[in-house]
Amino acid sequence: MTPEHVFSAIESLPGAVWLDGGNTSWSILSWNPIDVTTSTSDWKTTARKWAGSGRTSQDVPFASGCIGYLGYETRHEEIGVPTQAPTPEPPVWLGRYEGALCYRDGDWHVAGSRGFQQDARRLLRTLPELSPRRAHPMARSAHDENQRSAFIEAVKKIRKWIAEGDCYQVNMTRTVEDLFIPNPWPIYRQLRTSEAAFGAFLRIRPDLAVLCNSPELLLSGQHPRVVSEPIKGTRPRSPVPADDLAHRADLLSSVKDRAELTMIVDLVRHDLGRIAIPGTVRAGERRVTGHANVWHTSQRVAADLAPQHDVWDALETLFPPGSVTGAPKRRACRRIAELESTPRGVYCGSIGYVSDHGQAAWNVAIRSAVWHAGRARYHVGGGIVFDSNPAEEWQETVDKSTELHRAFHGTDGSSPDATR
Repeated sequence: MTPEHVFSAIESLPGAVWLDGGNTSWSILSWNPIDVTTSTSDWKTTARKWAGSGRTSQDVPFASGCIGYLGYETRHEEIGVPTQAPTPEPPVWLGRYEGALCYRDGDWHVAGSRGFQQDARRLLRTLPELSPRRAHPMARSAHDENQRSAFIEAVKKIRKWIAEGDCYQVNMTRTVEDLFIPNPWPIYRQLRTSEAAFGAFLRIRPDLAVLCNSPELLLSGQHPRVVSEPIKGTRPRSPVPADDLAHRADLLSSVKDRAELTMIVDLVRHDLGRIAIPGTVRAGERRVTGHANVWHTSQRVAADLAPQHDVWDALETLFPPGSVTGAPKRRACRRIAELESTPRGVYCGSIGYVSDHGQAAWNVAIRSAVWHAGRARYHVGGGIVFDSNPAEEWQETVDKSTELHRAFHGTDGSSPDATR
C-alpha cells in the first residue's frame, strides 16, 4: 500500500492532507481537522494554543498537531507591502489534526487519538484498488508571446532598479491560469511522478485544493536546532548524458548564480540571527542537486534558537521566504507588488506542519497550483539580479514549469512552439 494508494481513498474528505515526501522522506496523511484558522493576524497565537493538546510520539514525525499553509502575502500588511486582490484560497489555512498515517521506506505507522487510529486501521483494511494514472492533455499553451514580452520588460525594469541601488535581487513570477480541470487529484498524481522532496496535496474545501511539488525546504527541526535550505540557480536537464553534465557544470561555474544564492543565504542567516543564540548561525557549502526537469544549487543554513523562541517564531521570522522575494526582503516585496498584477496566494508561501512534540517541517511552496471550482492556476518565476539576461530568465521559467506543464497539458512545454 503506497501513500498514493491510501490517499486516493481519502482525497475528497474534509481537510484531507498529504505532505508528500516522495521516496526521500516521511509522508504524512490525515483528514478531518477538529479546528481550522484562516486568520492572518493571529495564526501563530491560535496554533500555539493548539499545541500540546493531543498525544505525542517520538517514533513518527507527526502524531497530532498543526498542518496547513501560510500564503505568500500572510505578513504583507505587517511589513508594509500594499494589499492585493484576494485569491480563491484563504491567505492562511492551518488545521488542528488529532492523528496521522505516517509512511517511510515501505512501513506504515498509525499515530494519534484512539478514535483516529480506529478509523485509520479500518481504512487500511478496506482500501479499494488503485486506478491507473491517466494523462489529461490540455490544448491551451502556458507560454504565450504577450506574457513573454511583459515578463522581459519587467526584468529590464528590475535591472534598472538594481543599477540605481534600489535593491539587489527581485524574484519575478508570472501566472498561468484559467485551465479547465474537472478534478485536481489525477493532476497531482501525474505531477508527483517527478518525486520532489516536499510535495503536498491539501483539500481545503470540496471545490478548492492545493497541489505542490516543491523541492525546497524553508524550515525543519525541533528546538533548539533548525535548518533552512534556500535554492537559487537553475539549469535544464537533458536526456543526453554529456549535455546533462555540461548543464550541471555550467551552473556550478556560474559567477552570477553563485552570487544570487549568496545574497539569499545571507538574508536567511540574518533572519535566523534575530532569534538564534549568537554565534550559532552557520551556512554549509554550496551544493548542486538534480531534479526531474532541472539542476538546482542550494545551501543549508543551521541555527540554534534562543530559549525564548520556538519553531513558530522561526517560521514567522523566515517569512516570506527569501528565495522567492529577493534582497533586501521588504523592498523586494514592495517591488513585486508593483510588478505582478496577480496575487500569489499559497504559491511562494509555505506548506508544512508542527507536531505536538515540537517537530517542524515547512517547504517553500514553489511548483504549486491551486484548483478552484473546476479551474486551476499556477505560477513560475525566478530571481533577477543585475547580470540577468531577460530572454534567459524567461527561458528559466519555461524550464522550471515543465513538470507542471506536463501534468496539466500532457506535454512538457519545452519545444519552441510551446514558448510562443
